[in-house]
Order: sequence, then structure tokens, then C-alpha cells
Amino acid sequence: MPFQPILPTWLAINACNDTSASGMTDLRTGAPVNAGGLNQGDYFDLTNEEANNASYKTNGILYSGRYRRVQVDSGATASNVKTGTIGLMPSLAVVGVNPLGTKNPPMNIVTSWDQSIGGVVRPVVFLNSITPGNFGFVQELGVANVLGKASLTAAAPAIGDLIIGGTSGLVDDPTQSTALTYALEANIIGKAIDLPKANGLFRTLLNLPTVQG
Repeated sequence: MPFQPILPTWLAINACNDTSASGMTDLRTGAPVNAGGLNQGDYFDLTNEEANNASYKTNGILYSGRYRRVQVDSGATASNVKTGTIGLMPSLAVVGVNPLGTKNPPMNIVTSWDQSIGGVVRPVVFLNSITPGNFGFVQELGVANVLGKASLTAAAPAIGDLIIGGTSGLVDDPTQSTALTYALEANIIGKAIDLPKANGLFRTLLNLPTVQG
């Protein structure tokens, strides 16, 4: 079961860039050490206080929500994996086959927006820069810091606006009066609870699907 009711106190959730799923490696060889109770796919539901206390403040303060331990696919674009950008499901080719000979969806492997399986599938929020191939945490529910693109589409951004993901994993505040299309709906990640900010971080209440890998 990937749910962990107790968060390890030795780590800051938004500062992990590890070469092993557990966060520990052999001091001499650098080989992964599978110990300590932290595994790929583990997730934690945290209150504001718990998330605040587990934050590396240089990368921002975290808030109530669900945080999951994942691996960033080695084919991800490194510059698009950073605080506040949106990650997506990678190609099915990145995982092995199941007993029926078909591919398992890679729920606990994520990639940069531009390298997704196709379309906006399984969006998550990156909390910090993670080297492709390494492990860290992403956020999939709750209040998340997202990074606005250089120029927002909405002429008058407002709290409560729908927020969408877009190019390079940056988010946008679309024109709120435009009729909702399937393409636009597919990109919605949540609603702004701070005033949406161009080229900066602001808080959004996520509205994303969650599944267990």
C-alpha cells in the first residue's frame, strides 16, 4: 500500500533530487539503498502545518495537500522540471510489461510537459528542480504553488479564475468569458486562490485526477 501516514522527518519535501527511491545511497559505491521506509509511489496527505514544516523555504512554502514520491523520466527536459511547473505521464514505453504482455501505465514516473504521452494526461505539480532520472516529490492534490507564463491571457486576472497548464509546463489564466472547449477543459488544473501572476508563483487549488501506481 503506497499511502504513508507518517512523513519521514529527515527530508524537506520540496528539496529532493535523489538518485535512489529511498533517498539513501551507499557512501562508497553510490548504489541505491532500499531502506528507511520510503519507496517510489509512496504518498502523504499533509495539513498546512505539516507541509509548512516540511518545506525548504528557499523553494517556497508548501500547503495542505497530497505529495507523492516519483521518478522523473530520464527523457524529461530538465529546464521544464522546476518549482511550479506541471509534469505529465510519460510514454508507456518507460515501464515493463505486465503478465498479459501489455504496458502498465507509469503512474509513479513523470516527465516534463513537452515529453508527455500525448495530451494532458495525469498532471502533477513539480516542487523543485529534479534531474531527469532522479527521484523527488510532486503534488497532486491541495493548494499548490504554480508558475505563471510570461504573459497571461486574461486581461484582468482574478482570484477564482480557472487555471490551465501549457507550454513548458507553465500555467495560464485563460480568458474566462470564452466558451469552454474540450481542448481548454482538458488543460484545467484548478482554480486560483491568489491573484494569478505572470512569470511568478501563485497558489492554486488543484482539481486533478489521482490514481495509485
